[in-house]
Amino acid sequence: MATSISAIGSEQRRAASGLVWRRAAALGSLWAAFEIVVGSFLHNLRMPFTGALLASLGVLLMCAGVRVWRDRGLVWRAALICALMKSVSPSAVILNPMIGIFAEGLLLQLALVAFGRNWPACAIGGALAVSLTLVQKIVSLLLVYGTDVVRLYEGLVRYAARASGWHGLSPEAPILTLLVAQAALGAAAGLGGWRWAGRYRPGVLSGRPQEPSGRLAEASQRRSAPVKPSLPWLTAAAAALPAGMFAVSSYPLAWSAPAIAGVVALALWRYGRAMRRLRRPRLWIELAAVLLLASLVFGAIENDVGRGLRSGAQMILRAVYVVVMFSAISVELTHPRIIGRLRRGRFAAAGAALEAAFRALPDFLGMMPAVRTGLRNPSETLAALFDRVEYWQGRTPAVVLLTGEKGEGKTALCEELAKLARTRGYLVGGVLSPGSWSDGTRAAYRVLNLLTGESRPLARRSGEPGPVRQGPFVFDLAGLEFGLAALADAAARRADLVIVDEVGPLELRSEGWAPELDRFHAEATCPMLWVVRPGLLEQVRQRWPGLDGAPVLRVRETSARELAALLLGGEFYRGSLQHTGR
Repeated sequence: MATSISAIGSEQRRAASGLVWRRAAALGSLWAAFEIVVGSFLHNLRMPFTGALLASLGVLLMCAGVRVWRDRGLVWRAALICALMKSVSPSAVILNPMIGIFAEGLLLQLALVAFGRNWPACAIGGALAVSLTLVQKIVSLLLVYGTDVVRLYEGLVRYAARASGWHGLSPEAPILTLLVAQAALGAAAGLGGWRWAGRYRPGVLSGRPQEPSGRLAEASQRRSAPVKPSLPWLTAAAAALPAGMFAVSSYPLAWSAPAIAGVVALALWRYGRAMRRLRRPRLWIELAAVLLLASLVFGAIENDVGRGLRSGAQMILRAVYVVVMFSAISVELTHPRIIGRLRRGRFAAAGAALEAAFRALPDFLGMMPAVRTGLRNPSETLAALFDRVEYWQGRTPAVVLLTGEKGEGKTALCEELAKLARTRGYLVGGVLSPGSWSDGTRAAYRVLNLLTGESRPLARRSGEPGPVRQGPFVFDLAGLEFGLAALADAAARRADLVIVDEVGPLELRSEGWAPELDRFHAEATCPMLWVVRPGLLEQVRQRWPGLDGAPVLRVRETSARELAALLLGGEFYRGSLQHTGR
């Protein structure tokens, strides 16, 4: 009995986790929409402290979200989704904002864990999250310019103290003042989000969500098209970054500058079209200002203008090198094998959530009013967007792909999934293709209708010709018609889940189950599990456009409960208590 209770508890936790990931996808996509629209508005105005303002907006959204949807771990998941969505940014340098967004969400989540789900936790977490933007800026400056930037800052503060007559001004005072101001802004945002959520009531959803526009995919292609990512180049860039920083800091310019110039030249040759930041006048104006200030401040401190110029040149060399190498690493991190890990195994739920967030983003962007309009009616604007979150969190993946080699147990896992879903009251349709063996060789297949339990012969190993043949197997026309009828029956009876075992060479030739798969895929009336062998995954994606974002799970790395949680999500959890079937 204890084992049974433990299994049920584990199942419910997995299902609840699937629901949280879907909510996080919707909320993270909304956060990303605000980053795009409001961030562009603030940057165009050349507003100072844009990072703190955007962080405050993120805190407001998250604190409102945790009061509306009381799910554990919602904030850090939404922050992770929003951070990963920065990967389609046209900027080549994406690591810094990605790390910042995720760290902000993580700090807010830690405050909620430590102090409970209440307004004090939102205030404390908001203060920590927004203050992080200043800390991150300081760390970035140290990383880019080295410790000389500290000496430069201290020299400027001492000069300002002498010029103003305010001799009590210490180098720490301006930083602490900014830190307190940002903490107050973050606390106010957290309290504002919590208070607004207390008045929010979901409204009646109007309008139809837009499908993803081509512009999003084009933006990603523009970003990744210049260079084909390579794991060896990623390894080389990751190793060269600390090595070059050490060389700049430890060796004279006469030695380090030629080596750094060679690495930068190689990076520009490979990533030239991705180095947009190097073409921005603002960067070179900033570097010129650093060189001028360093020569003046260090020259005054050490009574040696030449030494000041050398220190400034060293800071600029380091800055250019860091910008170039981070740009290179950002490009290489888009390698398909790295991105693909988000769609497989234990990362499948996060990968599916990310794909759902990308599907929702055009809808959120389309609903975003002009910034000035939103400022005039902030409560109504936020309520409409949260209504949209309510909608998008309920969407499940249209298709999940299950893959594995021959004999790894794909059909057995599908059968276990079907049984598990039925015990929770779900109507499961589709087809299974169990095989039979003779003398250690696969001899024949049958097709099983999951709705009725009936089966028919499907294929047999034979050297004789037949009307439909694939490899050593000849297919039975009556069996194919029986399987197509089973799939059509699942659609007509509106099954909660449809399993297709399997999608193979026959379907790629538009035979087999292809006619019904075309209809299911076009209408997407319910979640589906397609069984596909590893070698055919790419061909199946090409045959049915839109499956690029479908989660891929390997049979040896997943279980029936994990499949149920991913395919049926929160409905699977609630179904264990109240679902009555159709």
